[in-house]
Amino acid sequence: MKADAWRKARAFFWVAVTGVFLLALALMIGRIAIPGLALPIVDLTPYLPWVYTLMILLATKALLEVLKPVFRAVLKSHVRFEADIFAHFQLVSYIVWAFAIGLSLYILAGGGAQEFSFLGTALVSAALIYVMQEPLLNIVGWMILVTMRLYKLGDRIEMNNTKGYVVEISPMNTTIREFGGIQDGDSFTGRYVTVPNSQVLKGNVFNYTKDTPFVWDQLVVGVTYESDHKVAEKLILEAAEEVVGPMMRESRANLRAKYEFADLADYVAEEPRVGWGLADSSVNLTLVYFCPVFSKGFYRTRLVKRILEKFAADARVAFAYPHVQMVSEKEENSRSLGESGEARLRADLAR
Repeated sequence: MKADAWRKARAFFWVAVTGVFLLALALMIGRIAIPGLALPIVDLTPYLPWVYTLMILLATKALLEVLKPVFRAVLKSHVRFEADIFAHFQLVSYIVWAFAIGLSLYILAGGGAQEFSFLGTALVSAALIYVMQEPLLNIVGWMILVTMRLYKLGDRIEMNNTKGYVVEISPMNTTIREFGGIQDGDSFTGRYVTVPNSQVLKGNVFNYTKDTPFVWDQLVVGVTYESDHKVAEKLILEAAEEVVGPMMRESRANLRAKYEFADLADYVAEEPRVGWGLADSSVNLTLVYFCPVFSKGFYRTRLVKRILEKFAADARVAFAYPHVQMVSEKEENSRSLGESGEARLRADLAR
């Protein structure tokens, strides 16, 4: 409710600003007269291109703010997620702004030819490009992410060492709700992060939800060398079957429809798998599975609980964990003497 009230207030603000500008303009050129108040008439002819440009930009902003809730109300019954609604509206706003800016540049180019020479215009343009190189990079990055659909509103992305849920995209930057970050796992931190769009040109962009909402995860379980490793693998797969198995099989067809090549079906884990590895003090069994990115922490927690329960109920398997055993010098000497006695006994028996 507060968000809706803020949107209405913002729309009213820009409509009011546009109305005040038009009223002031009408008073300055004498189109409107206030009884009892004599105002001087201002000749705005030399500044008409700038006046028209400012009027176009203000009117465009006010129009988009007014149309935003209307657009949302029209699509609400047809589009499932609100983030997708605003993504569509943002695309429309880009087209409207491109038209408004193009018209403004056309007006300025026609009006400015009488006031500036070609050399003066070139020098001013060069100075602006030098001073505004970073904002220009942001705009170029914005154009690339929009045209190439690198991400949209509602996507989970990782960019510039920050992971989050995209809540706003502007020509200058992208705003995301951070997850992970200062916390372990994928919980939301409550922080907003603003990332310049120029990062699209300078680094990698990881999109967790571009084609499907699923991501692959792995859970490493270390068991002792004395354990029955085949039983441990069986218990882990049973836990995975209970928690994620049915969901993975139900989603397999949707995943395959998104594969760029059919060969990927042979390489991508579409059912729970367990890989084996050796460590200094354990045999590591790595469970690989996929789940919805928004519920990764939920599924991981359920898997850990089930594996703990199954291992606790079977004496043939045990978790490996790093530990230190302290042995006193007296115990060490006694152990050495005992081992020497056993060796001599074996030698006597051998003879």
